[in-house]
Amino acid sequence: MSSKIFLGPRVTRSKIFPRRIAAAFAAAILLATTYSAGSVASRQTPRRPPHQTLPPLPVGEKNFPRALAPVVEAEHAFAQLSIERGMKPAFLRYAAPDGVIIYGNGPVNAIETWARRDPAPAGLLTWWPVYADVSNAGDMGWTTGPYEFREKPEDAKPSDTGHFFTVWRRQPDGSWKFVLDLGIRHPAPATPETALRYPAWLKKGTQTAPAFPDTVEARKSLLEAEREFSEDSLKKGARSALLARADETLRMYRQGTYPVVGRDAVARALKVDSEYVGWNRLEGDVAGSGDLGYAYGAYEVKATSTQPAERGNYARVWRHRNGAWRVVFQVASPTPPPQ
Repeated sequence: MSSKIFLGPRVTRSKIFPRRIAAAFAAAILLATTYSAGSVASRQTPRRPPHQTLPPLPVGEKNFPRALAPVVEAEHAFAQLSIERGMKPAFLRYAAPDGVIIYGNGPVNAIETWARRDPAPAGLLTWWPVYADVSNAGDMGWTTGPYEFREKPEDAKPSDTGHFFTVWRRQPDGSWKFVLDLGIRHPAPATPETALRYPAWLKKGTQTAPAFPDTVEARKSLLEAEREFSEDSLKKGARSALLARADETLRMYRQGTYPVVGRDAVARALKVDSEYVGWNRLEGDVAGSGDLGYAYGAYEVKATSTQPAERGNYARVWRHRNGAWRVVFQVASPTPPPQ
């Protein structure tokens, strides 16, 4: 499993409220009462170990983008349900009717796939968002962050770690469901990232007017950008194609390695244009505001005299900025060899 999809397919907070006590006698009574109540509570509700709790979201902070809050709250609730009830109920609850998960040989419908998993997979899957974005229309967003899987919930160390990637759409009833989910495996980091970040363009006053007259034109433009990307990747190399369209915030995920963040870091990671890659888009969509879109499909690295062809699945997120589509996220995961 390469994401929070299948691992075979995603931290409670204590608060101390200081009180001023007018007299030592009152303090003694309060201390005794608090100790007694706390002892009863600890017997009734055992405290969760740290790995079964999620980092808090900063949605209550003064300058947090209001439109982004429901996206990261949906991701957080998704992960919390996985902890409390298991992976299967969580995925069935938060997958859109047309939601897709990508694992193994390619994309499959999330609800249909998870409904067939009987018995439900065991183990503890936890995850949390550390980066997120949302469209100007507030109808599409995406999230990413670390995941950890444990064969047994009480295990101190995870048996599998990596990063997930999820695309969210607001549904007709106003709820948020995921439409795409995949990710990568990589070794456990020394210190997992927990703070949630978001791009500067979500700050108040930085949003721009729609670049397209309607969603149809926006989607057509996005798919044309995908087609041109694939053509350049085959002619000039995958590195040139990506960097020519990369936003400075670009995040690149590859199986087995840690995420690479920032255009300059990606340029250093992709040292030479030694790979010529064809990207076969299967599906894609855009937000109602035409400023955010995604695509996913299959890729194939052309064989060389020393390396065989590599095939796998990919996803890309595009942002329309300064009059052009820019890549802000790309993940590629090779298809497992036949067994």
